[in-house]
Amino acid sequence: MCKKLGVAALVVVAALFTLHKLDLLGYGKVFWNRIDIGAREKISPELKIERLEAEVAKLTPDMKKHRSVIASEMVEVGKLKKQIAESNANLDKRQAMLKDMKAELDKGSTIVSVDGQKIPREKVEASLTRQWQSYKQAKEAVKSQEDVLKTREENLEVAKTKLATIQAKQEEMQAKVESMKLELRKLRLAQAQNNVAIDDSQLSTVLKLYDEVNTQIEKEKTELSLQKAADTDTAVQEAMERKLKTDQALKEMDEFFGGTKVSVSKKE
Repeated sequence: MCKKLGVAALVVVAALFTLHKLDLLGYGKVFWNRIDIGAREKISPELKIERLEAEVAKLTPDMKKHRSVIASEMVEVGKLKKQIAESNANLDKRQAMLKDMKAELDKGSTIVSVDGQKIPREKVEASLTRQWQSYKQAKEAVKSQEDVLKTREENLEVAKTKLATIQAKQEEMQAKVESMKLELRKLRLAQAQNNVAIDDSQLSTVLKLYDEVNTQIEKEKTELSLQKAADTDTAVQEAMERKLKTDQALKEMDEFFGGTKVSVSKKE
């Protein structure tokens, strides 16, 4: 049994090798392609229209899914907007607090009054340095969130436009199919009355070409949408150094708030 299977396998391999050498496989593909084309041409326009109607109807559940996705994204974008607004409000409060503390330091006193408490200047400077670094990091984080929000809003508009296009195309195709069915009924009536054989292969060609063009248009639109989505990228900056020298932090704050540093007297 095994010997017979081995012989059969060798025969198949030899046949394939021979076909490859004679380039008969290529001719075989052409032959099957001709059969496939001929079979498609034998399909009646009525059957093709019926299939076309079914395919157009499938757009309805697809659009329902798209609307659900868009609705979810709209909710998430709204939440992100609210979060950014709250973060910016907190940043404004922190900025005002830092500015007040820096103003106290600029008075040059060795003892600084913070919230009614007398604190040595060195401790206030160290605390202010840490808070300044934290403030800058928080500000960068909010900036990143704003960039993400902008990208998501742009993608959301693209999705809405695409959905509207699909809906408009569905309505357009429904009207065209109805018109095509009417024309085909007129054609069949004329054929029956005149009892003349009519070659409807050209109509089949028109329907096939129309479907190919429409499919290509939709494909290119989808590729454009995906390209826009792929081009989006959120830039996240590296974390700031944790241990900055106090004098460097004070210098940055002088530049940020426009203040003037007052030197501390040794007598104080």
